[in-house]
Amino acid sequence: MRAWTAVEISTLRKIWHQKTDREIASLLDRSLYSVRSFRVRNVTLRQASHRNRWKGAGGRSLSRLIATEYKHGSSQTDLVHRYAIEWRKLKEILVSHKVKIRDKSQQILVQRYGKLPRIRSRLSASKLYVIFAMLGDNLRPTDQSKWRTHIIGIAAGPDRDFARQWIQSFEREYKVRPRLLNKGKNNVQTYISSVDIWRDLHRYAVFGSRKWRLKPGVMRFLMKRVPLRVLGYGVRGFFDAEGSFFRHPNRKASGRVTASSVNYHGLKQISRLLARLGIRHSFYRKYRNTIAIHAQDSLESYLERVGFGIRRKMEGLEMTIEAAKRQSA
Repeated sequence: MRAWTAVEISTLRKIWHQKTDREIASLLDRSLYSVRSFRVRNVTLRQASHRNRWKGAGGRSLSRLIATEYKHGSSQTDLVHRYAIEWRKLKEILVSHKVKIRDKSQQILVQRYGKLPRIRSRLSASKLYVIFAMLGDNLRPTDQSKWRTHIIGIAAGPDRDFARQWIQSFEREYKVRPRLLNKGKNNVQTYISSVDIWRDLHRYAVFGSRKWRLKPGVMRFLMKRVPLRVLGYGVRGFFDAEGSFFRHPNRKASGRVTASSVNYHGLKQISRLLARLGIRHSFYRKYRNTIAIHAQDSLESYLERVGFGIRRKMEGLEMTIEAAKRQSA
């Protein structure tokens, strides 16, 4: 058997993964046995054929390995390239091992956080805060789901404190953290893309500047069964987004909490929830739909049962109530 030359060895190393041993033997004018034996000893072993590599104990072990790597966060694209398998075969392996196949947004979350978000069926205080804040300052309305991006978030304007408060509640509920970005002057946004969270939130409400609302079954549940402490924390999210506190410049003991919206029916739902919390208020429709809380006992009830998550609003409300108490003492 003639010796291998440096040129032949270099050629084999360059093209062995592109051509079969038979094609290389024909190209180098060597026997098939010579090419195959030299490659196995000096270059690399070839994988078994696609049909044979899944047979026997070796095939079962390989399929378990692929399913395990997918469970631990590897993407389908990575596995297809790493193990040189077809997409159809990969799906067959995952289904046979009863592994839930992730979509694109789920895979991105897994790669970023190492896990999928936690989805709980109950309406916790943190979830209610997220929902009510999105009723006021939602980043993307429900009907834009046709874009298939499943983006959830809020546009907080210049209010970074509000954005951080929303992120804190969101992370407490779903165990993943949305991004916080400056999209320009006085335009703070926070958002995340997740089909699981999108589906969960849209079970409870419809979002959009003119048609936001809580779904009827959710509204009935909030009016009858949710503890007042949990409900109050949720309503705080709406007032952090849409509410404001005005303190009279000349009468330090006088002030009012207001929230306005172009959406009459949505704001009427907020009014009903305030009534359940025992907070007396006014509802105006003359110029713009507005909720106003201004009597001292009503402000005290609002502070105790709802309050603000934004520091400057909360401090103004507390200072006004303290001044009113000193004045009446």
